[in-house]
Amino acid sequence: MSENEVIASLRQARDRFLAFAFCRADLLIELSDTHKIVFISGATQSLFGRTVDDLTGQSLLDLVVPHERPVLHQLLNGMVGGDRPDPINIRFVKKSKEPRDLSITGYYVEDLEKHFFLSCKIPSAHAVTAPQVHDRLSFGQAVIEHQKSNPEDKLTFIELENYDEFSKRLTKETRSELSETINSYLRASSSEANSAASFGNGRYGLISRPDLDIEHLSNEITRQVQAADPTGVGLKIEKASIALADSGISGGNAAQALSFMIQQFAQDHNQAFSLEELAHSLPEILVRIQKTATRIKNVINGADFMIVFQPIIDLKTRRTHHYEVLARINDETGSPQDFIRSAEDLNLIKGFDLAVCRKAIKWLENNPSKNFRRQLAVNLSAASIGEQDFIEKLIPMLEPFKDTPEKLLFEITESTKIPDPVLANQSIQSLRKLGHKVCLDDFGVGEASLQYLRMFQIDILKIDGSYVREALNDTTSTHILSSIADLCKKLNITTVAEMVEDEATTNMLIGCAIDLGQGYYFGRPCNDITVFEEPDKPKIVVRRGQSSETWS
Repeated sequence: MSENEVIASLRQARDRFLAFAFCRADLLIELSDTHKIVFISGATQSLFGRTVDDLTGQSLLDLVVPHERPVLHQLLNGMVGGDRPDPINIRFVKKSKEPRDLSITGYYVEDLEKHFFLSCKIPSAHAVTAPQVHDRLSFGQAVIEHQKSNPEDKLTFIELENYDEFSKRLTKETRSELSETINSYLRASSSEANSAASFGNGRYGLISRPDLDIEHLSNEITRQVQAADPTGVGLKIEKASIALADSGISGGNAAQALSFMIQQFAQDHNQAFSLEELAHSLPEILVRIQKTATRIKNVINGADFMIVFQPIIDLKTRRTHHYEVLARINDETGSPQDFIRSAEDLNLIKGFDLAVCRKAIKWLENNPSKNFRRQLAVNLSAASIGEQDFIEKLIPMLEPFKDTPEKLLFEITESTKIPDPVLANQSIQSLRKLGHKVCLDDFGVGEASLQYLRMFQIDILKIDGSYVREALNDTTSTHILSSIADLCKKLNITTVAEMVEDEATTNMLIGCAIDLGQGYYFGRPCNDITVFEEPDKPKIVVRRGQSSETWS
């Protein structure tokens, strides 16, 4: 074979390998050990607005938007350690146009001058793009899954102390830029660059490899915060790390407890732990959480709660339209808000919702009335309605109402984000097809109120009481109420206003064309429904402790 034939054969082999490579990539890049481009081939003009010659010799880091550079730097450093990372989206600068994402993976070959070989692909315009960082719900799931395959990795919580006050010193643009920068540092430090979470209010979560220098990461974030602060002071950063394998318990209980701990930290409740305590007393914390789970399960299995009723009134006729069913946990005082929140965080809310439905159905069967309208609305958590197995268990329970479905309504509460809105709407429509009306609760302050109103076909909309409370002295809130009422009338949806406390509020709501009202002005929750049906008759009502009291 002649020299020309050998060269032609080598070129053909090269072109063949490039062709195979481009089956899975839009761009191929070879980097030096200093991250400079020594070879690049593919859609350089459309991606960067620059030619191959322009790009050769450039540092790849200079082509990335500033706050994403830590992500790329960490990706390349991981390759040196022998990793072949999963593809990760990184945002690149394009001349005179908006930055665009490229999905990047690659390999480091020490024997080839310590060069990096990257495969870059343009994400599909129709692909569902995963968020750059997790929210509290998806992060909880990520931790559970990660614990199964990588128990040696670390879970870290980070908190910027007094972040709310600090953020007031920043412009909107600076806040956004700082948030993106911190998120990028966390992504760059996380396991496979996709295991970081931002919970808001200066709180973050991170799954990382055991050798990650958390102190160095904390110092980098401190430096960025100080640079963003117009006073140059910055913030104190608290952090705590635990090895997933060191939880002290195993199986589903550990996963459930870890998930609960994440939700508690992310939502800034009255925490059952501090970050300092977390770093030194994880087993004790998890045992405490397990006790909470056991308490909730016992309440569910033993139906250890009572139901009370609060009337919802037609504002024009002042007649009872229906009653909302509220649960009261035995041996606990006040609203069961903390109990329900814990049940949601521990993924036990479905069982509790079914238990309340069961008790409300039994009450309707045992307390028929020919003289009074007894229609009950039962609350269902957003976390429940978005799960297929929940609706499959609920539907058979509704058999007694196949001829009178109007007796039982359902309110979907928005205390948590609905995990699968499409499935949730299918569940809602299954209930409506059986004749049961469905209400969307807490409209205006939930996770995605307007989106849910667009996505779900419902019968009733309950407006959050914060709008009602302000409307008497705030014309903006009044206009919002009127606009919601107008929109709902066009959609054939009945409106309910919460927190109606006096006659002035009632008349204001009538003026806004709101249909129904609920609040202490019409009646406080009570376990004896006849209190509302026969208000002039003295009643003895049962308290949760089984003693008695007179309600008036």
